[in-house]
Amino acid sequence: MLSELNTSVVPPNASAYIIPADDVPFYVEPPPLKIFRFVVYAIIILFALVGNVAVCIISRRSRRLQTSTYCLIMNLAVSDIGSVLCLPFLLPELFIGNWLMGDAMCKLLKPSVVIFNFVTTNTLVAIACDRFRAVVFPFATRPSKSETRFIVALLWLIAFLFSLPSYGAMRVVTYSDVYYCMDIFSDDVEKDTLYRRIYTITMYIVQALLPVLVISALYLKITATLKHIRLVPLALKSTRSSSLNSTPNASPHSSTLNLNKLTMNPAGALRRQMMEKKFLRMLMTVLLVYVLCYLPFQTMYLIYEFNPDLGYLPYMQPLSEYLYLIVWLPNALNPVCYGCLNEQYKRAFKAMIFRPRKYFQTLKSRHSFSQSTAITVNKIR
Repeated sequence: MLSELNTSVVPPNASAYIIPADDVPFYVEPPPLKIFRFVVYAIIILFALVGNVAVCIISRRSRRLQTSTYCLIMNLAVSDIGSVLCLPFLLPELFIGNWLMGDAMCKLLKPSVVIFNFVTTNTLVAIACDRFRAVVFPFATRPSKSETRFIVALLWLIAFLFSLPSYGAMRVVTYSDVYYCMDIFSDDVEKDTLYRRIYTITMYIVQALLPVLVISALYLKITATLKHIRLVPLALKSTRSSSLNSTPNASPHSSTLNLNKLTMNPAGALRRQMMEKKFLRMLMTVLLVYVLCYLPFQTMYLIYEFNPDLGYLPYMQPLSEYLYLIVWLPNALNPVCYGCLNEQYKRAFKAMIFRPRKYFQTLKSRHSFSQSTAITVNKIR
């Protein structure tokens, strides 16, 4: 079996795509079209690395972005960076149809892509849960820094555990002097087919179907809550209910003061409500991009798993290759969504692009000031 997101070749077993029927007219991709496809891969790698590294720098250096939601967005960027760093090592196999990296890289690279993609899915669910808590239960205490770190570590642990079967099964096999990196769960054909189908169904449910359903339900509830919320009740809620603008370590006393300010400042409450709606619009756009780019390939792969004869269709191979290309688009599009739909990221991106020297000098001075302030406070204590 070829694990989730580890190859564009459709058939899950070697014999299905190495020994095609002689009377089937397979479509051969023209060389210019093939070159165009790999140029798109190169653009995706460039934009994904630059964009997501910028997101990590902005999220790490800006105090306003030290909340739980923005930390999860940074974790999403880290997983995108990790997966796109694996892509250059996968391109030679996609281009020539021959695995050249050896057995060790086969066991390392493709399951690692599964981990990064699983972390992406888990992080989207975690972000949806965080916004659900902030909007539907505004008086609930938001996660602290340590709790957010624990959530992020848990996301990576779950992803690693679900990818363990792929790490154990991945191996290099040879057919007609051609090397293929694929996962084989058993030397017995019937057992291998059974284990592969169980793993494929499990991964599709926990990595694609269930997260999309959960996230959709949470965002529907959030949207309904924001739609029916009134200005006066909103003005009576503590600013601690929204983790978009609150400081990371707000005290109960500061929350009480902000509550009084909110009661007398309904315009500020309305502005925060509009910010929440814009922020949710950004998150839903990221989710929509992920679903539209990721689910088609995974659904096609699941269908093929139980209908291997589909591999003999003339256009099945190029269809799978281009659907696999689309799978990588969210890595490059996510930073664009952040920059276009979030004011914090938009201002930071503009500063980094048009005034990079001034931006990094400002960050450095702020960091030095915060360090000196912390040292002074410790001396007083």
